[in-house]
Amino acid sequence: MCGRFVQHADPELYASRYAAELDDDGLGDWRPSFNVAPTRPVLAIRASRGAAGRELTALRWGLIPSWTPGSTSGGGPNRRYNMINARAETIATKPAYRAAFKRRRCLIPAEGFYEWRQAPADADKAAKAAKQPFFIHRQRRASLLLAGLWEVWQPLDGDPVQSCTIVVTDANRAIAPVHERMPVIIDPADMDAWLDPTSEAPVLNDLLRPAASAGWLLDPVSRRVNSPRHDDAELLVPEPQPVDDRP
Repeated sequence: MCGRFVQHADPELYASRYAAELDDDGLGDWRPSFNVAPTRPVLAIRASRGAAGRELTALRWGLIPSWTPGSTSGGGPNRRYNMINARAETIATKPAYRAAFKRRRCLIPAEGFYEWRQAPADADKAAKAAKQPFFIHRQRRASLLLAGLWEVWQPLDGDPVQSCTIVVTDANRAIAPVHERMPVIIDPADMDAWLDPTSEAPVLNDLLRPAASAGWLLDPVSRRVNSPRHDDAELLVPEPQPVDDRP
């Protein structure tokens, strides 16, 4: 799946690169991050009625369906409803995603994402507990557009919460040795098709495919990334892997 990613460029750079109007008032508590974790504000591009036709704003990562009940303790939504990933195979039918898939799609710019490789089935207990994180990115850490969905949840009291999820699909051949899933990557040429609320299902379904396998870099990195408290450029520095000397 996709539980952490990197989003550290200046919002104005993303807005310029993807021809989106920057929603300064909507950025809220967003900040650049080398270790974006769930529930954090993330930058997202979505369709708008402005002159540019698309806007860059901040959304809470972890989709809250509009029909989600409030927490029994009051305040925010029930913690059960916090979908950070949506499977491409079921977004058109699952109640949590189907309305957003029809009308509220977005794109989340990122410089790469993290996945953790499971230890072999015959590994000892300690090895299985210490999964190896990888930073997965393109050449020169070129920005990616992760496919997403967004939604609005209105509490009984207080301001509405705008949230999002990242759509995931089967991993391509390059990424599969580390993890079986990967985010859906939208090519800049397909931005309009993905964001347009009037796009038909056949067009959208054609975009829900694994990215081409060429050009990916998978760098083993420090397990410091396991904690969202660690958030610095050192997380992206590749670390040598131990040699597997098993017979």
